[in-house]
Amino acid sequence: MKRTSLTLTATLMSTLLLVACGGGGDDPADPPPPPDSNQFTKKATWTFTLPAAEGSLCYDFDAAAEVEDCAGSAWDVKVTSGGRSATLWTNSGVSGSGKGGAFGGPFDRSWTTLATWKDATIDPVDGAMPDAVYFKDSSKSAFTGTNAIASAAFEYDLKDDHQLYPNYRVFLITTDSGSVDPVGTPAAPVYALQVIGYYGGAGGTASGHPTLRWVDRAAPGTVHEKEYDASNGKVYVNLATGEKVAADGDWQIALDRYTISLNGGDSGSGKVAGFVGKIPAGFYDADGKPIVDRFVNARPADTLADLTAADIEVPAKASNWENDTNGSELNADPKGLPVGGPPVNPIEFGWYTYYPTVATAQTVGLGAAHMLKANPEGASLVRSGEGNSYARMHLTEIRYADLASNSSAQTWTIEFDVQPAK
Repeated sequence: MKRTSLTLTATLMSTLLLVACGGGGDDPADPPPPPDSNQFTKKATWTFTLPAAEGSLCYDFDAAAEVEDCAGSAWDVKVTSGGRSATLWTNSGVSGSGKGGAFGGPFDRSWTTLATWKDATIDPVDGAMPDAVYFKDSSKSAFTGTNAIASAAFEYDLKDDHQLYPNYRVFLITTDSGSVDPVGTPAAPVYALQVIGYYGGAGGTASGHPTLRWVDRAAPGTVHEKEYDASNGKVYVNLATGEKVAADGDWQIALDRYTISLNGGDSGSGKVAGFVGKIPAGFYDADGKPIVDRFVNARPADTLADLTAADIEVPAKASNWENDTNGSELNADPKGLPVGGPPVNPIEFGWYTYYPTVATAQTVGLGAAHMLKANPEGASLVRSGEGNSYARMHLTEIRYADLASNSSAQTWTIEFDVQPAK
C-alpha cells in the first residue's frame, strides 16, 4: 500500500497535528540555512540473493551490513520476498520497533533529483523539513483516507486551528469477512459505527480521546457511546461489551490517537473487516472537499439517524469488505496495471519493471516472460532505525542466475548514499 502522494505542505500539516496533539516535531517556522557541504559522506552497497517467498533480509546502511533476524532498531531497510518479486520496508510503525521512515517512494523523486540534495532534512526548494515527512510504515483499512492525515474518519485544520473534526461517516464492521448471505448481509454479527469526537479527558479538551458511537445491527434500537483514552498507546475494544481488552483478547477495533485498525488482515489474527456504508449529507461538496461550516457547526445528535438509516450501503460480496493491510512509502502503486485480462505490456513498480511476455522481456535482454529489470532512477530518502541518520537509495541491478528462466535465483543490488548521525 502506498498512500496518495503528499506535497510538503500536506506533510507540514501532519506535523502541526502531531505537535497540537502532544507529539513531537521540529518547528519549521525558522529553518536553518541550506548546508554548504554535502552531508551524504558515506556510501554503502547491499548485494543479496532474494530469499524464498515470505523470507526477509534486513540491512543497516550505517554499518554497511545485514542484521540477523531483523531484530532491534539497528536495521534500516527490509526486503521481503514474494518469490519472484519483493517489497521494501523501513524500521518503523507496523514493520519494526525503530524510528525509521521514508520520505516518498520510488515514483516521487528520481535518483537524479535526489542526488543533487545535500541534506536529507532540507529540501533544496522548500527548506527545512520536519521529522513527520518521514512516514512510518502503517496499516491501511476502511478507516484510511486520502486527506493529509490519511484518515477516513476525520478532517484536519479546517479553520487554520490545527484541530481534528469528525465527519460522522458510518462504518460497517463484520467479525467474519469471509461469509455473506445472498443479499450481502454478513452472517456474523455486524456493527454500524461512527467516530463522533477526538477531544476529551478530565477537561474535555485533551487530544487522543476518540469517542465511538455504534449499534449492533441485529439490535439497532440500543445505541452505545463511549470515549476512550488512546493518547498513550493502542487501545483494543470489544464492541460487544464496549470494554477495553488485551491485545491478545477478543477485540474488533483498535484506537491509537486518531488512527484506527481492525482485528483482521495484517492488523490481527481475527476476520474483522470494514466498509464505508454512508457519508452523512452536507459535509462534502461535489468535488469531495470538506464544507467547513458544516463541520464546525456539526453536533453528534445531528447524525445519529444516519447510524441506522435505511440507505446504508452494505457489501454485495465478501471481497468488498476491506481487511487491514500493511504498507510503506517504499512500496509504490504500480503503473500500467491492466483493468481486466492478463498484462501484456510492461508494468512499472518504481524500483523495477515487470515484463509479462517473452516479447517485452527480450527488448531489455531478458529471455523469458514474468521477469524483472531494475530501474536505477527509482529512489527514496530513508531515515535509519535509530532515527539519527539518513540515506538516499536506489535499486541498481536485478541479476538472474539464468537469463532464460524466471524462476532462477535473483541477485539484487541496492546502493545507498549515507548521511551519518551528527
